[in-house]
Amino acid sequence: MSKTILVVDDSIVSRMMIKEIIKDHQPSANVIEASSSNHALEQLTHKSQVDIALVDYNMPGMNGLELFHELDGMLIIPKRALLTANIQDDIKNRTLAAGIEFLNKPITEDVIAPFIK
Repeated sequence: MSKTILVVDDSIVSRMMIKEIIKDHQPSANVIEASSSNHALEQLTHKSQVDIALVDYNMPGMNGLELFHELDGMLIIPKRALLTANIQDDIKNRTLAAGIEFLNKPITEDVIAPFIK
């Protein structure tokens, strides 16, 4: 069954790396790509189906946790992960308390592949 995976990161390089890992491990996946939280919200509606979301924390405007809060009011995403190199305990604790996995950057296949399976 084909999955829909949301990838939100202001870094085009990170998005390209994540998409390449997705293609290698979930070749039939439909990838929704966004360069910011606002761009992601523009692409999604209450009828959107997203199976997995990989969202960067540090982005201009709304950060990744704020985006997940907005998405919670729109749709259900079974697997959610916040990607960040910012390993502050407060951010990690808020992420885990919201039921979101915390994945450390840099983006590598060893980090992303197990999460999307």
